[in-house]
Amino acid sequence: MAIAPIGTQVEPQLIPTNAGLRTYATPPQALQENIVPNDLFYVRNHWKDCPVIDVDTYRLKVDGEVERPLSLSYEDLKRLPQKRFQATFECCGNSPVPEYYTKALRISSVMEQIKGHGIMGNAEWAGVSLKDVLEQAGVKSTAIEVMFEGADHGPDEVVGDPAEVTYERSLPLSKALHPDTILAYEMNGEPLPLNHGFPLRLLVAGWYGMNSVKWLVGIHVLDRKFDGFYMTQRYMTMNKPGNPEPYRYYTKLQVKSIITNPVPGEILSTSGYTLAGAAWSGEEDIEKVEISMDGGQTWSLVDTLHPRSGYSWSRWEHRWHPPAAGTYTLMCRATNAKGETQPMEFPNPWDGRGYGNNMVFPFDVVVRNQ
Repeated sequence: MAIAPIGTQVEPQLIPTNAGLRTYATPPQALQENIVPNDLFYVRNHWKDCPVIDVDTYRLKVDGEVERPLSLSYEDLKRLPQKRFQATFECCGNSPVPEYYTKALRISSVMEQIKGHGIMGNAEWAGVSLKDVLEQAGVKSTAIEVMFEGADHGPDEVVGDPAEVTYERSLPLSKALHPDTILAYEMNGEPLPLNHGFPLRLLVAGWYGMNSVKWLVGIHVLDRKFDGFYMTQRYMTMNKPGNPEPYRYYTKLQVKSIITNPVPGEILSTSGYTLAGAAWSGEEDIEKVEISMDGGQTWSLVDTLHPRSGYSWSRWEHRWHPPAAGTYTLMCRATNAKGETQPMEFPNPWDGRGYGNNMVFPFDVVVRNQ
């Protein structure tokens, strides 16, 4: 998608972010609303083709360290008590490394700016509590983790190894039994779209998106820690030298914020503009959002910070009157209820990959006289 010249209307559409057509970013216009519509919600798949599952013959298997193995149909699941709430999803890789910020994320490179920060969105989800299903199966005292098996599989996208791998992730038992960890079959009031896991996906509220396994076909309760490919070979960064743990594996969303208004490339007027955006921190509430118009030299609290709904982001607004025409570097930073604030610097310089990068993002805008 190209950004149109001022005064030209372009219908927003998903933006491909890799050559393999496995990942598509949400366009900036869609991030301006609290709920991102299904057709503009970011897509992150490990293989280009989605599994196509016949809902009439679909069965969800629940086995392992349980008293009563289950084989549940789609209708079996829908007969269980429904849970419905908003949750913000973010890909663990929705964060460029510092070189990307300094070289690409300026107004002269709008497409790269969009790609770097659009692999996220907020939606309303509905489904059944995983806890209800596990209680129906009867979890044994020997259980430690719960592994989730997706129907998607293929050669690894990074190394191109011809040996196929299946997308599988696990949760500690405590998170699996949290009442808001759900098996979702609905997104924004509609059945899950194919790209988002139809007919059923795991939804781990407040955690990075790769934990929420799509096209769910198996739940396996384990008496050991699961060390599958997508738990130990992907979605981690090297820890600082000297750390007894060599790698950090990502679970809950880090505190983070973005500016959604204006969109990249929009020209502002000296007459004033209402800046807006979103802030989130997974399981934690957002305590405050600050804004800077001079590249981080000075900061002030935003005018309005709205409370979140469920596990959604918190929207914010701030009225700004630019003192003169010119180029300004805008920044926003969030602090959560635990006192954790977005860092100003790249949090993993010894690793180099962008996983879990929640550093403050500089956003250049051009202001012209009215």
